[in-house]
Amino acid sequence: MTTPRRSFLKQSSLAATAVAVAPGLLHGQGAEGTGEKGSIMEQLTAINDALIEDLLPQQVELPGERWDGGMADRYEIININSTLALAGRLGNSYSSPSSEYYLSPRLEVPMERAMACVLRVQHEDGTTDLHTTNFHSTPDVAFLVNYISPIFVNLRQLDRPGLAGVIENMEQFLRNGGRALAVGGIHTPNHRWVVGSALARVHALFPSQAYVDRIDDWLGEGIDMDPDGQFTERSVSIYSPICDNMFLTMGRLLQRDELLDIARKNLDMTLYYIQPGGEVLTDASGRQDNARIGYVANYYYAYRYFALKDNNPVYAAVCRLIEDEMPERITRYISELLEDPTLREALPVASKIPDDYAKRFAHSGVFRIRHGDADLSVIEENPTFMSFMKGNAVLQSIRLAAAFFGSRGMFISEGAEFSGRTVTLTKSHTHGYYQPFPEDERIADGEWEKMPRDKRAMSELQTLNYRVEVTEAGGKVSIDIQIEGTPHVPVSMEMSFRSGGELEGVVADKNLDDAYFLESGKGQYKSPDGDVITFGPGISEHKWSEIRGMLPKQNGDSVYLTGFTPFRHTLQLG
Repeated sequence: MTTPRRSFLKQSSLAATAVAVAPGLLHGQGAEGTGEKGSIMEQLTAINDALIEDLLPQQVELPGERWDGGMADRYEIININSTLALAGRLGNSYSSPSSEYYLSPRLEVPMERAMACVLRVQHEDGTTDLHTTNFHSTPDVAFLVNYISPIFVNLRQLDRPGLAGVIENMEQFLRNGGRALAVGGIHTPNHRWVVGSALARVHALFPSQAYVDRIDDWLGEGIDMDPDGQFTERSVSIYSPICDNMFLTMGRLLQRDELLDIARKNLDMTLYYIQPGGEVLTDASGRQDNARIGYVANYYYAYRYFALKDNNPVYAAVCRLIEDEMPERITRYISELLEDPTLREALPVASKIPDDYAKRFAHSGVFRIRHGDADLSVIEENPTFMSFMKGNAVLQSIRLAAAFFGSRGMFISEGAEFSGRTVTLTKSHTHGYYQPFPEDERIADGEWEKMPRDKRAMSELQTLNYRVEVTEAGGKVSIDIQIEGTPHVPVSMEMSFRSGGELEGVVADKNLDDAYFLESGKGQYKSPDGDVITFGPGISEHKWSEIRGMLPKQNGDSVYLTGFTPFRHTLQLG
């Protein structure tokens, strides 16, 4: 068996795939009809084209085997997602008049081989495998149907003889998928809308009332959106934009305006989650993007669609940000831009993404405060209770703990108040020591686990009361910390800065790598491009940074402030 070549296409989900290109490949505004650096379609197609020559040799040669024509992931596992992504990327360049590969016969055979492989590995019931976790999966065939449907539409419209096999295989894949979608189940909240959108796609191509009825079954459960406009999973960088795209697709294809309004509401909320440079706050996510770097790029299709449909200048400003700063992250939307010519029209004159506000999203437990390029997030019921950005300088997390009865000393707020630009978080915890188990309930064998602690009386009670007050003013932040109660408990506060910057004014921790103490005065963190966060004054009453009960040190460079209870300290960031 031939060893497959490694694919760079990471397949956590096709909807979130981003491919890196060399910096500086494209510049300009992505403006339509301005003649400046070409249209957004020309920009995206050029990025896509630049990847084709590296991709083609990676297609697997396994004559007579089921994975012949397939693609492998970075772990050298050949899989259907990578294979369909290959067909899609080639299809986007083939279909785009802006592409150097437009109508190129050279891409026809690789596309046909990839789609033949996809059909061979699709299960008889129409489902597919997400090889990293899900097997015979309806949700994962739904992701693939949503991805390939507009590419199929674009290729079919070309009516090229050399595409006959590609079109036939794509159509069969979609029809097979429709059978699975009409009866199959799901795992997570967003899967309902992914399946519904895929059904709407298949229904638009091969109409069947059974598809519409199944969509209505899922919609009949009600929409999992809170009053702020956020979905259940609170996954700002992955699943919220996926949900927006799915409701947009269902609303458009089924002509149901109420579904479009769901996407609009989330897009309005997301405006206040956008951080400097186009990142989005992920620390409150309930999914795998929690506390990871995420970008607004995954919202591009929805923001562009509604910027044009509603003549919305703020949405247009988000599109401009994405086009200017991260066009390589939106090449997957070439197919949607080709499918719907109205999406290629000139955007409204962009206004401005909100950058001076103080807002609470109570249902997500998030406070967002912005002043220009100073960006503050405070998060309830979360070990990371705060993050701060000053341009491209990122203090990605602040956490606080006391060495108090193990993990009970980790500060995770229980209460929150909001006034002006001040957020106050509080927690109180009492613990002690267990008395003998009630005599009349004792177990003869003496097994500890059969004597639940909640039935034991507790003595020698100890209490710690935490109060953290965070105030923003003019782009500067003051963090007033008070921990009172049981005396002489060691305390440590961790400031975790993003890797790649430079720290000044700190001393190294002898016991922990990439860890430092700010003993006194001010410290400074400088990002690679020169943005700066200053912090202080320091306090270092002991050198125990990662105290017992504190969560392990995060990635990046961590600076610790330490002391003992009663602990009172005010930290300034600027």
